[in-house]
Amino acid sequence: MLAPYVHRKNGVSYLYTTYVFDTLVSQDADGNPAPGLARSWQRAPDGLSYAIQLQSDAKWHDGKAVTAEDVAFTMRYMSEYPYVFGSVKSIERVEVEGPYDLRVYVKRAETGLVEGVFSAIPILPEHVYSRIEDPFRFASLEAAIGSGPYRLAAYDKAQGRYLLEAVTDHPLGRARFEQIRIVKMNPDAALQAMSAGEVDIISYLPVDRVLAAEAEGFKVEVAPSHHVMRLGFNHRGRFALRELRQAIAYVIDRKALLDTAFPGTAELAQTGYFQPGSRWWNEDDNPTYAHDPAKAHKFLINAGWAQTAAGRWQREGDDVSLRLITDGRSVKSARVITEQLEIFGFSIDLRVMELGALRNLVAEGAYDLTLFSSSTLGDPSNIGRRVFGRGWNSDRFPADPEMTGLIRAQTVASSHAERVEALDQFQRLYAENLPSYMLVNPLMATTFNEKLSAPFMPGGVAVGIPSALHKSIFLE
Repeated sequence: MLAPYVHRKNGVSYLYTTYVFDTLVSQDADGNPAPGLARSWQRAPDGLSYAIQLQSDAKWHDGKAVTAEDVAFTMRYMSEYPYVFGSVKSIERVEVEGPYDLRVYVKRAETGLVEGVFSAIPILPEHVYSRIEDPFRFASLEAAIGSGPYRLAAYDKAQGRYLLEAVTDHPLGRARFEQIRIVKMNPDAALQAMSAGEVDIISYLPVDRVLAAEAEGFKVEVAPSHHVMRLGFNHRGRFALRELRQAIAYVIDRKALLDTAFPGTAELAQTGYFQPGSRWWNEDDNPTYAHDPAKAHKFLINAGWAQTAAGRWQREGDDVSLRLITDGRSVKSARVITEQLEIFGFSIDLRVMELGALRNLVAEGAYDLTLFSSSTLGDPSNIGRRVFGRGWNSDRFPADPEMTGLIRAQTVASSHAERVEALDQFQRLYAENLPSYMLVNPLMATTFNEKLSAPFMPGGVAVGIPSALHKSIFLE
């Protein structure tokens, strides 16, 4: 269902929902902020408020006008019913100054609000949602009354299919297609359907099918996903010491992992969180942890571990057995890493499990290492949650005064240069402290026919969804 509170909690579902619901701020082709429901906005000199002027011709799908009252209502409603892809905690209050004019007051002067909350949260129709006391169960077609360029006409929950119809006179432009059908298919069936003229675009084409798509004469876009595969550590368990995390990093042969598990479908990840292509990536040399068993051995010995004559690692006289957990999407990588760690002398308890069980085990702290993927895209205003948060796919790194200070500094920076400087230092510390060890940055591909063009959005769509399917490609 493509409604804000009931769509699936993943980037793709959020992306499709943006076709139906507008945000205040959209993006241009380079990923920079561009008018959405707001035709303009101005930050006050003290940074504590934003004057916003709405598009005066924006309408809800039931024909009612989108007004400043709807925006004010959305901020209040989402403070009571938090939305998973955007937080309004930084908003102090909203004052409506006219039918299409409002002023948003924030609790403290922060950068990134335009690229963050203004670009992330869907604006809701007050006349619909004001009478809904449990939006998490509101899943009728009425819940999908948005202001986006396409309206939800029908959906099949069981099949995961959606039919969208173009609206007329959308303020951001005329819809290029009368209808969009979103259909879940396996890649090979989708390519066959595309060859038969039944499919126009495949949003996420496995990179190993790129040659097949090109052979059919289709256009293909390939780019790093920035959805980096990481090796996470139990910081409250065996890997509280930085030197132990660094030792594991030196044991892992990332090049061998790349060649074995990702032949031609990924590139080595940068260890300092941000990846090349991000506007925040620092080209300065950070530790790369090139495969170096001797250095790993030295770090472990210095930390009080011992290696037997048979090559087995021990701690306080007991053999060290490390529990590595992951879900079914990372089995091949997990096996490669397991083999590398076992060759080095560890006993590995590899557990591949369903996502729900994995989350529970992470929450209980019943692991030593975890293999997971998580996006590094989006505005850095939420980077603290990704590093210090308690989510299963966060680094779950304990509070670190220096890193926390830099994260706070970049959120309140008075200039872009000041923010870049703080994030440069953050990247260096991330690479040294290893909240997680960035392993590989998988590539992603999209293929499409002559009806449209779908380049990947630099920096990701909205909150950082790695995709080429920003809704602007479906507008004239």
